[in-house]
Amino acid sequence: MSNGNLTSALSEEKPPLWTRNFVTVAAANFLLFFSFYQLLPILPLYIIDKFQTDNATAGIIISLYTIGALACRPFAGFLVDTLSRKPLYFWTFFAFTACFVGYKAVSIIVILAAVRFLHGLFFGISSTASNTVAIDALPACRRGEGIGYFGISVNLAFATGPMTGMFLYEAFGDTIVFIISIALCVIGLILVQTLKIAPKEKKPHAPLSLDRFFLTRAIPQFVNFIFVGFAYGPVTNYIALYAKELGIGGSGWFYALIAAGLILNRIMTGRLIDRGYLIHLVGTGMTLNVIAYFILAMSHASATFFIAAFLIGTSLGLIFPGYQTMCVNLARHDQRGTANSTYLSGWDIGIGSGILVGGAMAGHFGMHRQVFFACAVALVIADVLYFTWTARHYLKNKLEG
Repeated sequence: MSNGNLTSALSEEKPPLWTRNFVTVAAANFLLFFSFYQLLPILPLYIIDKFQTDNATAGIIISLYTIGALACRPFAGFLVDTLSRKPLYFWTFFAFTACFVGYKAVSIIVILAAVRFLHGLFFGISSTASNTVAIDALPACRRGEGIGYFGISVNLAFATGPMTGMFLYEAFGDTIVFIISIALCVIGLILVQTLKIAPKEKKPHAPLSLDRFFLTRAIPQFVNFIFVGFAYGPVTNYIALYAKELGIGGSGWFYALIAAGLILNRIMTGRLIDRGYLIHLVGTGMTLNVIAYFILAMSHASATFFIAAFLIGTSLGLIFPGYQTMCVNLARHDQRGTANSTYLSGWDIGIGSGILVGGAMAGHFGMHRQVFFACAVALVIADVLYFTWTARHYLKNKLEG
């Protein structure tokens, strides 16, 4: 058999990636995230206008979403690994949808705060279930590729949701934004209901232990991912203010370029992960991330400012699927929910701490350049940790891949 025929035969033997379940859960995940991102830019305006409150109070209420998501992550992994996944996914998605109604229905700000917290909590469980159902649908030999493609559902929502929400709000007001978010979530619920997931087998209950809530085998990945999230936290909240300090207009393009870098790299990264380049790809992403933040911290012109955005997206396109694949490959089959919640918890903790520290630093220095320089230094530490600890730990302890 010639080399060409051999390659063709091998490619034909590959198990399918785009199965009905995988496509369905990716579409449902996109709708979950799009409905959230669509609301994100208009919610502060809605709260201030409806409840006649100040920016600080609105900011506290908005942050309760992240606190709710973070609070449930360890328990989300335990629930996903313990209960039947389809009912858990459906009912937490349903509760997530109901919270959109709550925003419009409540008239007391304390109750709104509770709704916001619950929204984050149900999002945390639902998104963990979504990631786990997607991984269950993937053949092990194409897991990296599948995780890369699945992540695009989030990146597309990130790229299009805020822009759509702001356009609708400016053109028609807040009510249409809530209605569309609810309608999209209902479509997502219908998709979830059509998933073909075998009922969970009844097994003797294993004794409770830490690794049922947190994947202790993935501590190095968890720590490294906190650093990555810490650097990205100030980007989510303060990039528009930094652009204003630099006299750069069109800061919205910064996020679009991040999304473009993410999507382009995710498409290519997955296949390379499955071919055995996981360690090298994540290492390249970590180092590229350091360079991107130093360029951002030293920017004085639009060119370097927007180049940094694309490089941040490109580096994260290597890092995201890489760390998630590591966590899943370090876990037993019955720990996939815990693996995903551990991975997502590192990101949540990093984002939250980065926003808090970044805000305090900006207040102290009176500008944001020092904030992004501190992020670059934090990523240098993460880069060193990756090559001296995290990568070696993975190669020694992985169960799959």
